[in-house]
Amino acid sequence: MTSFLLLALALAASVRAVPAEAPTVPTEQIFPVAAVKSHVFSSADASRGKRGVAYNNPDFVKHFDIPRSKVSWIYNWYSAPGDTRIWWEFSPMLHSNRPDHTGIWFQNVETCSKVYPPGKINVLSFNEPDQCGNGGACMQHIPTTVDEHRRWIEPLRSKYGDRLIVGSPAITNGVGDPANGNIMGLPYLKEFLKQCHGCQIDFVVIHWYDSARNPGYFKWHVEQVHRETGKPVWITEFGPSGTEHEQALFLTDVLPWLDAQPYVHRYSMFMASQGNLIKPDGTGLSELGVIYATY
Repeated sequence: MTSFLLLALALAASVRAVPAEAPTVPTEQIFPVAAVKSHVFSSADASRGKRGVAYNNPDFVKHFDIPRSKVSWIYNWYSAPGDTRIWWEFSPMLHSNRPDHTGIWFQNVETCSKVYPPGKINVLSFNEPDQCGNGGACMQHIPTTVDEHRRWIEPLRSKYGDRLIVGSPAITNGVGDPANGNIMGLPYLKEFLKQCHGCQIDFVVIHWYDSARNPGYFKWHVEQVHRETGKPVWITEFGPSGTEHEQALFLTDVLPWLDAQPYVHRYSMFMASQGNLIKPDGTGLSELGVIYATY
């Protein structure tokens, strides 16, 4: 009965598996020399944990550098970080195959490899290619996604070798697009992995949106993705909807669980924005933001 209820929740999520507020994707290279020189090491660097910050406004990142913060990495749906003034590891993403993203992709990845501390380079492939709204890459034709991944991600292997760690395209937790019948979510991801034979995919990337009262569905979905792909999991967006109290209860339930799962390598809540993890006036973390950063 429990499995049936969780499956029903997953099917219901197909109509709300994307954020209500779409992230803003920059369209120009943002690697100012002054910003690089002004970066400072964060108090959380030593932990090298799983918890990350998804942001658009780089000014908000510094708010997560507080005592007992468990944040250790950042990303912004783009390939350059902006002036965050925090030396947490930045994971570049190729948001889509649009020329304004691909035209500076290789250059920005190279800059990341030099600016941040030496070691692995975690690269993120396309953002929600399985859907065409709310910030999705809108690449629902999987053979095209595979071709574009081979064109823009695979060449990094010869340049960076063992330093390179590659993530799959980030998929929603939907199951199908009601507008055109295209597959979404885990079915899309599994078909991508099948067609991208020989591609270097070191971890799979997923997003999750549903009610804050459904932590069981969240855990079940993450487990299912790992079980059916056999790969480590990054959850680069998760958004529990509900009251602030309900969201807080959700976080105090799932954060320890995420930290305890060996196959969950990284995660980031959606997102560092005003009225969400950031105070409405932008001056610091909201109460929910403090819980996310430190619990």
